[in-house]
Amino acid sequence: MSPMVRLLLTALLLLVSACATVPFAPTELTPTVPRTAAALSGALWNSGSGSLMIRQSALFEFEGMRVPIMGVMKLDLTAKGARLVGMNDMGVKLYDISVDAASSQAHFIIPDLARNPGFAEAVAASVRRIFLAPEPAAGDTLERSSTNYLLTRKNGAGGTVRFKLGGADAQPLEKSCRGPAESWRVRYYQYQRRQGNLFPGGIVLDDEQAGYRLTLWIESVEKTDE
Repeated sequence: MSPMVRLLLTALLLLVSACATVPFAPTELTPTVPRTAAALSGALWNSGSGSLMIRQSALFEFEGMRVPIMGVMKLDLTAKGARLVGMNDMGVKLYDISVDAASSQAHFIIPDLARNPGFAEAVAASVRRIFLAPEPAAGDTLERSSTNYLLTRKNGAGGTVRFKLGGADAQPLEKSCRGPAESWRVRYYQYQRRQGNLFPGGIVLDDEQAGYRLTLWIESVEKTDE
């Protein structure tokens, strides 16, 4: 197994150093106004129909080590699914995986990675949590503070899911799940608008149970169909 592959697999298993820093500036908060959970959940940057082509770079971080990955993902807003291709920094294709809210399918995984049966689902779980599910819903319990909205609900596994929204466009700032089956948090930063598309410029996922941090730099978002 090559050193790069060994590091990538280990990143899915080892605990990220607690002092790891976030390379993004926090979103500037603005005063909130009365809104419903339905209105908030229906105006997310990744809601609507059609598809988005997202180009991104990523880092797995653990114990001071950094593993870079380049990626291209087609996010299907209508079907609530995604297909992503990952490459290393030399341009070698590592994987091609489809993900939806409940399952994943590996179309290609480089042989060294394929020897680990949990690799595809580990990648899929990260994509699912960041881009697909869970998402705020009309039936969530809503609390409003002076600068953010907090929506909460229980999931089927006995955990509590929380969504914090805020900023000028009332977009997700953080979502998390804490419970007996899972413990993770996703944070969103630096929302921007290009060619009419609103999207976060930076995303950080911390999975305390699996023990890794994934940082994404979103380089571009383009609509591919309607």
